[in-house]
Amino acid sequence: MRVKHVMTPKEKVITVNEDQTRQQAARLLSEHNISGLPVVNHEQIVVGIVTEFDVIAKKGRLVRDIMTRGIISVTSETDLEEVRRILISERIRRLLVIDQGRLVGIISRSDLIKEVAKHYVCPICGELMHMPDPPRECLRCGTQENATEPELVAPGF
Repeated sequence: MRVKHVMTPKEKVITVNEDQTRQQAARLLSEHNISGLPVVNHEQIVVGIVTEFDVIAKKGRLVRDIMTRGIISVTSETDLEEVRRILISERIRRLLVIDQGRLVGIISRSDLIKEVAKHYVCPICGELMHMPDPPRECLRCGTQENATEPELVAPGF
């Protein structure tokens, strides 16, 4: 499965401009109950990320003074296994999804958790099913009694 299937698209991503104040970034984080914001310049090119840590640990008045510049990003075609590996090895919470310097979305640990929660396996035939709610019956063998169990390990994880 690819990033494009589970990421939050750019239309729903809250960003902050590098010229906004630290307090404005803190307000956005607080109001939207999120822990990080992509930082863009006036041309809407991604120039960094500002996190809760940046706001409370770094000194500066503007977002450009406190943001993290060395961002790690992926493309919408990146495999979810690679995303998982990066999030774990880099000990970060989110990855920006970038195409030619422009933000196309964001993918976070919680997006991966939601994806794992959608996998079910039939205890009779072993069919793997990906759906938001537990299926009432197996799509392959049709069994209805104890039709599915949560998959212990999602494919690719």
